[in-house]
Amino acid sequence: MSTGLDSTQLALLAHELRGALTVVRGLNDLLLSGLPPAQQTSALEGIDRAVLRANALIESALAGEMLTPVVSQERVELAPLVAGVVAEQRAISGREITLGAVDAPVIEGDGNALGRVLTNLIDNALKYSLSKQVVEVSVSVSVEGSSAIIEVADHGSGIPDECAEAIFEPFERLSRDASVPGTGLGLSVARGVTESHGGTIAALPRDGGGTIMRMTLPLVSG
Repeated sequence: MSTGLDSTQLALLAHELRGALTVVRGLNDLLLSGLPPAQQTSALEGIDRAVLRANALIESALAGEMLTPVVSQERVELAPLVAGVVAEQRAISGREITLGAVDAPVIEGDGNALGRVLTNLIDNALKYSLSKQVVEVSVSVSVEGSSAIIEVADHGSGIPDECAEAIFEPFERLSRDASVPGTGLGLSVARGVTESHGGTIAALPRDGGGTIMRMTLPLVSG
């Protein structure tokens, strides 16, 4: 039975399902290894989010619908969302990931999709930096108070200025990425999700070396 999806859409489906299964497998391994009771609920919630996201994608594919990264619209509190993803990635990777969430912005959008984007951004930051280097995540509100800002900063080799826009194109990878597993779809999905929320995403140089991936999302008014 044909789903009516083209090759790019099928690649997107595979990419997102693989990401969800990676989260499920990582958190399940932690539970099986004897995760402390205080952390078990968080791990189970992470698995539940990944399963719900995968199910929504499969349902869309079976219905022959064009896959889009955003499947729901609701009020989303970014601080707990980001904190949950950071905790999952710390546990799965065993790496140091800091979180600076001094604000509590609320947006209108798809929390599951935003969570997957943040997971991808953190995963990229971990892959392109040394194992002892810290990945820094932050949530804040813009100076003018109209946008939420999520940043993921690494201490890796950085992205050449001339490639800072191209990396958001589907299947686009830098020459340095040949030895790193990936499809070149993660940042394309990130841009699609961000723009579907009326926001922007950019790769910026980090002072001292590395890259800052910055998402801006419009806040709920009123």
